[in-house]
Amino acid sequence: MDGEPSFRADLYKGTAAYYDRYRLPYPPALLEDLRIRARVNGTGRLLDLACGTGQIAGALADGFREVWAVDQEEESVSFARQRAQERGAGHVVWLTGRAEDVQLDGFFDLIAIGNAFQRLRRQVVAERAMSWLVPGGCLALLWGGSPWEGEAHWQRVMAGAFEGWMRTAGATDRVPAGWAEAMQRDPHAQVVERAGLSFVGHFDFPTEHTWTVATLTGFVYSTSFLNPRALGDHREAFEEDLRTRLLACEPSGLFRQHRFFGYDLARRPN
Repeated sequence: MDGEPSFRADLYKGTAAYYDRYRLPYPPALLEDLRIRARVNGTGRLLDLACGTGQIAGALADGFREVWAVDQEEESVSFARQRAQERGAGHVVWLTGRAEDVQLDGFFDLIAIGNAFQRLRRQVVAERAMSWLVPGGCLALLWGGSPWEGEAHWQRVMAGAFEGWMRTAGATDRVPAGWAEAMQRDPHAQVVERAGLSFVGHFDFPTEHTWTVATLTGFVYSTSFLNPRALGDHREAFEEDLRTRLLACEPSGLFRQHRFFGYDLARRPN
């Protein structure tokens, strides 16, 4: 669709270690549900597109004979490759490249994109996914919400701190104006169906999690819009301000969240 927001390519530089440590893994129930619906049986090929540090590739690798993982950020790919070697996942092929133009060999039984489809040229990527999938193969769009999404007092305070520090750090341009509205006008389901895929459905998996000041700060540093590179010389002041605000909300330092993970599933017709 023309007029979709465009995200800069350098937004995740310097975030790999934070992403790997502070992003929560996808819930086992979600992964098992995806395995069943996508008919994962220990054979076939998986493509983790816009893979980051390999959260999906690592979690699903044992269900496939071959796994390919692609991301445009070289640092993330190198970090994930090293992690995979340490864990003995030798059948994963790691590539640096953009989802819109990376060259891949062969066909895949499952293509998964985690927390990234909205950042890509969705129609181009959906059409490429359609061409890469075997008949009956699936495209899964996984996502997980952010800690500050909710109505708890500490979440509203944290969201307000974000807005203020993005202005202070001059980082407001890291989130394209109107991107959320663009997703609402043209939902993912419509995009993948225009590419020829059949939309199967949307599946939610709520979880409970307790954060601390340290883990919330680490999560912030894993994001594209307020990581250490974006904060620059403001990092120390940001950490102190966020800590003060959060502990004023909850002196125990424990911040409980009812959090949602989920995925959309589409299938290539037989």
